[in-house]
This record gives sequence, C-alpha cells and structure tokens, in this order.
Amino acid sequence: MISLPTRDQLLRDGFCTVDGVLDRAMLERVTEVCDRLLDAQPAEHFDAQRSTGSMINVFDDPFFAELVAWPGALEAVANLGFPDPKWNSGYVISKPPHSPPLFWHQDWTGWSDPSSYQAQPQQLFLMYYLIDTEPGNGCLRLIPGSHRKRHRLHDDVPDAHTDEIKRMMDPDHPAYQPVADSVDVPVRAGDLVIGDSRLLHGSYGNRSDRRRTVITLWYYPAFEELSGPLRAHLAEGRIPESWPESARALVAPLWPRYAGAAEPLEGNRKPGPGLP
Repeated sequence: MISLPTRDQLLRDGFCTVDGVLDRAMLERVTEVCDRLLDAQPAEHFDAQRSTGSMINVFDDPFFAELVAWPGALEAVANLGFPDPKWNSGYVISKPPHSPPLFWHQDWTGWSDPSSYQAQPQQLFLMYYLIDTEPGNGCLRLIPGSHRKRHRLHDDVPDAHTDEIKRMMDPDHPAYQPVADSVDVPVRAGDLVIGDSRLLHGSYGNRSDRRRTVITLWYYPAFEELSGPLRAHLAEGRIPESWPESARALVAPLWPRYAGAAEPLEGNRKPGPGLP
C-alpha cells in the first residue's frame, strides 16, 4: 500500500516512485518485445532521435495492452487517489550505448485550460525502466515543483520533440545542460516512476555499453473531472483496429471517451501567466 505522503510528494514535487511493480516474468517479456522492436528500426530512426534515442509507439505491438492494464500499476495510481484513470498513448524510448542526454522538456498540451494551473495533475506519465539506471547510463532527471512554478527552462527551451531538438543540432543548447536545482531519479529494473506531465524532466546521456530502455505510458488520472473542451481534446485518438480483440478488450475500460458537444481545446505546450 502506498502511503499518503507519496500522494503529497506527487502533488508537491510532481513525481513519486513505486518499487518492484513489474515481476521478473513480466519484465523479461516486456524486454523481449522492446528489443525486437528496437532491433527492427532503421538507422534513420535513431539519427532522427539522437537526443531521445528512440520513439516507438506502443500501438506497434498489441502486447503493450497487458502493460497498460497491469494490475500493480493501476493499484499504485488508485492508491494515489485516482481509482478510475484513463490511458491513450505510450512510447518505447531507448537510449543506445554512448548516446547524448535527453533534452529538458515538459509534455503537457493543455496549458490553455484553467485546470492546468491547479494542484491536481491532468495527465501522468508512468515510466518503466527495463534495466537498473543511474546517471552513468541515462537515468531520469527532473526539476521538483516545476509543474506548479515557473522555471527559467520554461523560456530557455523550445517546444518538446521538435526536429531540431530531437536531432541535437546544437549540443551547447540549454536544453541539454545540467541544471543546479534538478534531482536524479535512479531506479531498479521493474520499478515504476509516476510523474505529472507538466514537470520539467530529461535524462542523462547513456555512457555505458548497454542499451537503456524505458516505456512511457500516458494516463489521465481524473479524466471525468476535466472540462468538456479538454476532454474533447484528449479523447480524439482511437484504440488500434489492428490489435486483436483480446488486446482491445484489455484497454477498452481505460480508454478516454467524450460524447459531449464541446469543441476540442486547441493544443498548447507553453504555460501561460497562470504559472507563477
């Protein structure tokens, strides 16, 4: 059972960790699928994702339905006070050996909605690292509290995932540099990192001889409490029709749906003046 202070940490700092969410058997299965997908990518994929490492959509393999609906993860989210989360996307993000840092960024696209400036998270990332990680092989680094308070990086770095920033065209750009008030988040394989999508985060470069892979899945912890325009914006995707019915059935209860009449909110990655 996760203690209440962990929920407090999520709201205050923007993240928390949960030990051993994936058992050994599931960790081995996830690793096998990810390695197969990564080995199938052309060199051009990694050239285009030099800073990120890779960006492979989990929709590419129906196996990931099991990870999306993994009971231990859903229990962890429920114990944080969110018993009915919804999910809509995710990526296999793998840093090859001897690869550079992941740029500083935040991932929230709903900054035009007033709820974006409130304490409760609108969107959470759930990150599963497939090997033990530390600064030497590309562990997560983040800036606690930056989901609720403006930081100089909000103005110093461009929108996340632009071609220029992904290809690391300017290695001296502030997006890749150390930040004094950041913290490292080393974890063991199978642990879970839960974070607010508004949080500024990145990762160290992978200086090791081994691939460092993380699967990032995106959930809306309290989807039904969001505004109509925001729900319309977030529910625009579809479960892949190419997935077999068994996989579709696993994620169907977690899929965000909106049947109202509101016009979808226009996506906006830049926090406004409401972020003090």
